[in-house]
Amino acid sequence: MFKSIRRTYWLAQMFIKKHLKVIIQSTSIVLAILVTIILFARYLPTPKHTIKIGRIGKYTLTTLPKDLESQVAEGLVDIDDTGLVTGVLAKSWEISEDGKKYKFTLDTSKTWHDGSKLSVNDITYNFKDVIVERGSDTISYTLSEPFAPFMEAMAQPLLKNSSLGTKNSRISKYKTISGNLSSITIDTPTARYLYKFYPTENSAITAYKLGEIEVIQSLSILPADIASDNSSISHQDIGDKITALFFNNSDSLLSSKTTRQGLAYAIPDKSFGKNRILSPIARSSWAYNDLVKDYSFDLARAKTLFNQDVKNPDEVKLELKTMLPYLDIAESIADSWRQNLGIKVEVKVVSSISNDYQIVLADFTPPHDPDQYTLWHSTQPTNFTKYSNLKIDKLLEDGRRTLDGKLRREIYQDFQRFLLEDSPAIFLFETEKFTITRKPFSSYR
Repeated sequence: MFKSIRRTYWLAQMFIKKHLKVIIQSTSIVLAILVTIILFARYLPTPKHTIKIGRIGKYTLTTLPKDLESQVAEGLVDIDDTGLVTGVLAKSWEISEDGKKYKFTLDTSKTWHDGSKLSVNDITYNFKDVIVERGSDTISYTLSEPFAPFMEAMAQPLLKNSSLGTKNSRISKYKTISGNLSSITIDTPTARYLYKFYPTENSAITAYKLGEIEVIQSLSILPADIASDNSSISHQDIGDKITALFFNNSDSLLSSKTTRQGLAYAIPDKSFGKNRILSPIARSSWAYNDLVKDYSFDLARAKTLFNQDVKNPDEVKLELKTMLPYLDIAESIADSWRQNLGIKVEVKVVSSISNDYQIVLADFTPPHDPDQYTLWHSTQPTNFTKYSNLKIDKLLEDGRRTLDGKLRREIYQDFQRFLLEDSPAIFLFETEKFTITRKPFSSYR
C-alpha cells in the first residue's frame, strides 16, 4: 500500500516538474478571467424577466390608455392636480393677452427612441379650426376664441410614428388583430412588461386562470374563485372614475326637479362602503367643491319632494339599467325606492350603456380639466342626461373662456353648486379598481 502511495507521489512530482510552466500559465489565465468577470459583471447586460399583464378594452396605437402612453412619451407640458403647468417637450411658452394665441419653444435637446432630435414637425396635435405656425424651434396655435383647457390638450403624450417616445421606457413590440392591439411590449431600464388586451373582464380572468398572464389591472369586480393564497389583491382608490345614477331628464316623470331630489334623499347610504363623491368633478381637482348639497338620507323630505309631482306613487314604475358589476348596488337602490317611496322599480342588466334609458347606474371618467361643457351643456350631443339649464350653460361657457385660475375656480365652484341643486344625476362614490397578481410576481411594480 505504501509503495503505491510513494509511486503516485513520485509520478505527481515528475508531472509537475515537467509541466510547471504550463500549469502556472493556465492558472494565471483562469484567475485573470475570474477577476475580469467579477469586475465587469455589473456592466454586462442581464436578461429581463417578462411580466405579462392583462388589460381590459379595445385600443389602437393612437388610443393607448394614458397610463401606458405616459410610460414612454411626453407632451409639450405637464399639468398636476393643482393646475400647475411645467414644461416637458417645450422649455417655455407664451400666451397672448386675449387668450387666443399659444406659442411654444421646444427643448431641442430631447431625442426620440430612434435617436433623432425633437423638431417642430414632430408636434402633430390635430385641432379643428386652429391655425398652426411652425418656426425653427417654435410652434404656435391661434384659436378662434379663448379656450382655457387648451393647455390640457398640450399635456397629451406625443408618439412619433405611433410608437416612438422620449422617455427611458420604450415600446419594443406590438401586435394587432383587425386594427386593434392584441398586445404591446414596453421595455424599461430594468424590466419588460407585456400588456395583453382582452375585450371583457371575464376573458381576462380566464386568461389569468390559464396562466397566460400574471397580472390583471383595473378590474371592477373580484372573482370569487380566485384563491387568495395563490394571488395578491391590491385595492385602488385612484379617483379617476366616478359612479353615479344618471337620470334621463327628458323623461316625462324625471324632468321634474323635485322628483329627482326626492329619489336622491330616499337612498340611505350613497357611498356603499366606498369614498363618497358629491359632484362630477374629481376630488383631486383644484376645482372640486365639497360644499354642495349632499342629499343625506331624509325620508320625510324624500316623500314630500317626490309627491309634489307624483300623486299616486304606487302607480309609478321606474326602470333602472346597469351593468353586471353594479347589479348588487342597483338592487339595493331599487329596494330603497320601493320601501321608502312606495314605487315599483325594475332593475335591468345590460351589456353596454346606450341613450335609451330612464335611469342608469354607471361610472364615467371626469376630464382632468374641470371643463365639462360637452357633458352638461344643453347644445351638446354628448349631453348624456339630456339636461338643460340656462344658468349651467352660461357657467360652462364662461369657465372655458376665462384664463384667470382664481376666477375659473369660482366659476366651477358655482357650476357644481347649481348642478347639484338641480340634481340631473346622483353622484355616489369613487369607482374602485382592483389589481390581481400571482404571488411570485407580487412586487412587479
